[in-house]
Amino acid sequence: MTDAPQPAPDADAPLLLVGAGHAHLHLIAQRHRLPMPRVMLLDPGGFWYSGMASGVLGGQFPPPADRLEPMDLARHHGIEGIRGRLAGLDLDAREAVLADGRRLAVSAISLNMGSTVDLPPAHPEGPGVWPVKPIPRLVALRRRLVRAFDAGQHPRLLVVGGGASGVEIACQLRALADRHGADPDIRLLTRAPDLLPGAPAGAMRWLHRRLARRRIAIDTGLELSEHCPGGIMATPTEPPAGTGGPRFVAADHVVHAAGLVPPPALGALGLPMLPGRGLAITETLQSPAASWVFATGDCAALIDHPLPRLGVYGVRQAPVLRANLAAWWQGEALNTYCPQAQALSILDLGRGQALAIRGGLWWGGTLAWRWKRRLDERFLAGHRLG
Repeated sequence: MTDAPQPAPDADAPLLLVGAGHAHLHLIAQRHRLPMPRVMLLDPGGFWYSGMASGVLGGQFPPPADRLEPMDLARHHGIEGIRGRLAGLDLDAREAVLADGRRLAVSAISLNMGSTVDLPPAHPEGPGVWPVKPIPRLVALRRRLVRAFDAGQHPRLLVVGGGASGVEIACQLRALADRHGADPDIRLLTRAPDLLPGAPAGAMRWLHRRLARRRIAIDTGLELSEHCPGGIMATPTEPPAGTGGPRFVAADHVVHAAGLVPPPALGALGLPMLPGRGLAITETLQSPAASWVFATGDCAALIDHPLPRLGVYGVRQAPVLRANLAAWWQGEALNTYCPQAQALSILDLGRGQALAIRGGLWWGGTLAWRWKRRLDERFLAGHRLG
């Protein structure tokens, strides 16, 4: 617990929830446990669940199965909903400034805005460029590829990023192609010496065998530098002596599954940021410069504890956020958030296969996939009406 000076909140102004990520979905469902008389949700559109996004790309799920409508959920639980985007904060007046110019007086604000992908500029004669976020871009890519496959085309597909998201995307692209009888060239490119840095050696051997069977090529130690006509230019991260200039990699479509960064709007709030990581927050999930500003998930950066961008951390932060918002309102001591030492990650590899990793433990195959499906279905069912 920590005791910090708490300004008296304005009872007439709402608690403003900005964004509908994992933590805020929890707050919406737990509205009855928040003491504020007014709670408002500011969100530009529907919630897409990242845990099933690659499966939507691969044709495993229809897009509506991966989507929730937070506004309906909010209103069901007695929360006011407003469509819009946050553009700034007036810290002296304690007002949220929206992109359309509206200003909202708030008692407190909680940010759960996710992350986006930092992309190099597309080239007018270059490949199609597809970030993994926002998720509707993957839906658009699926439709584009289905048209190409059904027309008998076999585009060259390049996935940039050797983490969990990149591996999932590459496997699901193969699954989508198989569904339509196509055989495109699929390639994974990563700046690291291998895929999934830090994963157990046994898991990596298992994964490499499956990627080879699915005819997914892997280029390690290469970093994309620019898009260009017909593909990309990549630079070796550790070029051998006497070698190493940029290398051309042919591609018709490039999917960017690396380089997640906080939303640009955070930089306009006038609050401390940690470069590349997000809005600086203390162990109580508050900005050190404004105790009435809370943040969780990918957009937030614990000052003393860097975290990977995994949805599980937002889920675990949610109960602490709810308790601290209530304590802050009532002038009580706040709880500290202690990140778990190890987080479970389950990669959906398509074809009913998955790879689960938690620390030094791992298991792969159908049972891991079924476990992931159960977790995903339980999460979404908990936030669907009816």
